[in-house]
Amino acid sequence: MKRFMAGIVNIDRSLYVVAGSVLAFMIVLTFFDVILRNFGHPITGSMEFIQYGGSIVFGFSIPYGTLLGAQVVVDIVTEKLSPGKKRTVEIVTRCVGILLFLFVAYNFVIYGFEVRRSGERTASFKIPYYPFAFALSLSFLLQSFTIFRDLIRTVKGADDE
Repeated sequence: MKRFMAGIVNIDRSLYVVAGSVLAFMIVLTFFDVILRNFGHPITGSMEFIQYGGSIVFGFSIPYGTLLGAQVVVDIVTEKLSPGKKRTVEIVTRCVGILLFLFVAYNFVIYGFEVRRSGERTASFKIPYYPFAFALSLSFLLQSFTIFRDLIRTVKGADDE
């Protein structure tokens, strides 16, 4: 189980590095596109790269953000609960989160296969859409694993490592 937990952390970090690299590329691309646009030579297809890069940045950064606990927590109600009830609420919300992200991942897989079958591609570079759907599906699957890791830690009572 420790190997599984460590694997989740390593994959989360790897996806986060990919997200950061894509974001850096998007910044550089936007910078040069704005400058070249002023000279009348915009970069063809830059909007395609920005749009699909944004989906990768968004999707691939979510699991690591969850790993760090970077999400906003509104605990107005739970702070008034006893520690046992608070822990129960945390366990239930994590279970719901796992199911939600598994549902989203599953639907991205279905969407990816539909888009692959239809052959949809981007306008400028004819890049197929389906790899992005599958990448987001992988990201949300990993998100559910990350929440599962947190659930195990909550059940064991190891909230702070």
